[in-house]
Amino acid sequence: MESRLLRVNLSTNEIKTEVIPHALFERWIGGSGINNWIMWEHFLNHDINCDPRGPDNIFVFGVGPLAGTGAGIGVKGRITFKSPCYGIFGDSTGGGKFPYVVRFSGYDYIAVTGKAPKPVYLHIANNEVTLCDARHLWGKNSSEAHEALQKELGDYPSEVHTLTIGQAGENQVGIAGVISDGWRIHARCGGGAVMGSKNLKAIAVQGNLGIKVDNPGGLLDWSDDFRQKIDTNEAGYGFKRRGTLGAVEMYQRIGGNFWRNNQGALFRGEEVRSDNWVKKYHKYSEVCSSDCYIACDGRYKIEGNESDKAEKYIGESFRHPEYLTTGSSAGAMDVRDWAEVAHWGKITNEYGIDNQDLSCSISFIMELRQRELISDKDVAELFGKSQRLEWGNMEDIESLIRSVVHQENPFGWMFRDGAYWGALRYSEKMGQNFMKYAIYGKGGASFTEEMRPFPTWMNNMAVASRGADHLKGIGLIEKFQRKDLSKAYFGTPIAGDPTVPDLKGACTAVIENQVALINSYGVCMFHWLLDPLGYAPESYYGKAYAEVTGIDRTKEELMRDGERICNLEKAFNSRLGMRREHDTICERWMHEPAPEGMYEGRVAADMFDQVLDEYYEWRGWDTATGLQTQSKLEELGLQDVADVLASERALAGEQGRKSVQVSKAPGDDPGLPD
Repeated sequence: MESRLLRVNLSTNEIKTEVIPHALFERWIGGSGINNWIMWEHFLNHDINCDPRGPDNIFVFGVGPLAGTGAGIGVKGRITFKSPCYGIFGDSTGGGKFPYVVRFSGYDYIAVTGKAPKPVYLHIANNEVTLCDARHLWGKNSSEAHEALQKELGDYPSEVHTLTIGQAGENQVGIAGVISDGWRIHARCGGGAVMGSKNLKAIAVQGNLGIKVDNPGGLLDWSDDFRQKIDTNEAGYGFKRRGTLGAVEMYQRIGGNFWRNNQGALFRGEEVRSDNWVKKYHKYSEVCSSDCYIACDGRYKIEGNESDKAEKYIGESFRHPEYLTTGSSAGAMDVRDWAEVAHWGKITNEYGIDNQDLSCSISFIMELRQRELISDKDVAELFGKSQRLEWGNMEDIESLIRSVVHQENPFGWMFRDGAYWGALRYSEKMGQNFMKYAIYGKGGASFTEEMRPFPTWMNNMAVASRGADHLKGIGLIEKFQRKDLSKAYFGTPIAGDPTVPDLKGACTAVIENQVALINSYGVCMFHWLLDPLGYAPESYYGKAYAEVTGIDRTKEELMRDGERICNLEKAFNSRLGMRREHDTICERWMHEPAPEGMYEGRVAADMFDQVLDEYYEWRGWDTATGLQTQSKLEELGLQDVADVLASERALAGEQGRKSVQVSKAPGDDPGLPD
C-alpha cells in the first residue's frame, strides 16, 4: 500500500508531496488512523499547548483506503486538528463526493499548517496544486462558495468538489464546522475555526487518476456479496426512507430524546415524527457519495401547504434533517414544526456551524429566562437589544444564530466556543453560578440526547477523545436492549440491560475500537449498524480491506489496530493534561433525576464511577488517574508513544499523577465587555 500526502505551509507558500510508506498502514490502517499519526508527529515538533487558532495548529484531511473503490460501504472523509472550542484532540467526519475525488487526484491526505496573509483556497487538479486568491469568496456562505468555485474552475463544474467554510469559520467561531460539497458538514470540534484562522476559505479538487486496488477481482466479489446482504436486510428499507430520523420514535418510547435544554426527555407535539416527514416533505432518497448501497440521505422542497409555518419557507430545498439536527431543534429548543426543523438544518449548514453546541448555547440562555434568573434588562445588555427568548420561536432562534456566527454582541462573543465556556463566562460576568443549566460532557462539548438512564451513553459522553460524543462509542446494545448482541460480544445478555452498570464501560471500549477501524477504512458506519455482527469491521470489512491494500489481518489483529488508534488519541489528550477528573459529565446529567420516560428518576451518578472504572480496566489504563500504562502501550507496539508520555509526566505511575486543571477557554480571549 502506497499513498501520497500533500503538505501545504500557508505561511511560506511551500507545497510538497510525501509518500506514506506501507508500514504506516500496517500500523494505523489509514483514514483517521493516519490522520492521527500525522498530527501526533506534528506536535512532537510544535508546542502542543499552542493556541488552536494560531499558525502552529495543523489541519489534516484524510480518507481511508476503501473509499471510492466501489465497495459499496459509503465514503467518509476525516478532518483532524487541535480543537479550538475544547482545547483537546479534535476530529470530525463528513460525506459528499469530495473525499473520494481527493483520492482520484492522486492524494489521500492533506496537511495544512501556517497562516496565509490573505484569504486563499487550495486547488488540486490531479498533480497540479496551487494556492489561489479567495478574497472574492470571503463572506460567502458554504453553498455559495461551493457554487462559485464550480463555476470558476472549468467547463465541467460537476467535476469540481470542495471543502469550504461559511461565515462562522471566517469569524473563527470555535464551534464552526467544515462543509463538503456545500451540503455535508464536518460539524464537530471546530475545524471551520481552524481553517478560518489560517485564512483558508476552501479546498477545491478535480481528479480522474483512479485508485489502485491490490486485488480487483476479489474486491468485486466482496462488493457483490455485500450488495446482496444489504438488499435482503429488512432494516435497510426503512433506513432508505427515514435515514436516522427513525430514532425519533424509538427515543420517544424509551425516554431518550432531549427537550428544552434536557429539562425533559420527550418531544412535545405530534408533528415531529419520521412518518410525518416522509409523507409531507420527502421528495426522493439519494446517496451522499457515489459508493453506497443504501441511500439514507434525501432531498426536500417546501411547497408551503404542509403547515402554517411552512408558508415562510416556500421553495426552500436542501437535504433532509438528520436525527441530531432534529434533536437540536425540536428537542433542545422545542421547535415543533418540520418546516422550521428543516430550515434550522439548512441555515446552520450554510453558516457552517455545529448545531449541537449552538442549540445548547441557545437553550441554556432560554432556560435562564424561563426561570427568571435573568431580567429583561440583562437580556438587553446581552444582545444589545430586547429579545424575547421564547422556546420554539424561530425568529428568536435565527437572531441568536446570527449573534454567534457574526460575533455581533456579548452573547455571540461568550458562546463562540459552545455552551460550557459560554455559561462559565456569563456566570463570571453576572457574579452568579449558572453552570447547573449548562449541558456538556468531556471537554465542554454539548450533545442533544438524554443520557441519565443509559450508562454506556453517559460513559461515551465522559471519555470520547474529541469531547462529549456518541459516534466514538456508538452501539445498539444498550439503548436498543440488544441482549443478543451482548451475548455475542460478552457471552452474557447483561450488557443489553440498561438498569445495571455491568459491562457498560466494556461496551464503550469495544465499540470505540470498532469505530476506529470504520473511520480508518474511510467508510460510513450506518451500514454496519444495520447488522453489527454480519458486517463486523474487524472481520467482514477486514476482508475488503485486505483485497484493496494487500494487508491481510486476523480479526484479533484488526481489533488491536483499532485499540492502537484509540490509544494514540488518548495520548494526545494526556499530553494536554487531561486526567480522570476531566472524564466527566455535567451536573444535570450527573445529579438531576430523569423527569420522564421508561427510567424516570434515574441519575447518572448512581452508576457513573463504576462504569468509568470498568472502562479504564478494559482499556488497561490506571483507574486512579485515567492515564495509560507502560505495559499497555508496549503491548500495542507504542513504546515510542510511551516514551513521549513518560518524558512529560503523562504516563501512569507517580510521575504521571500531575494534572493540569483546565480553567480558561482555549485560544485567545475574545475581549469580553465588563
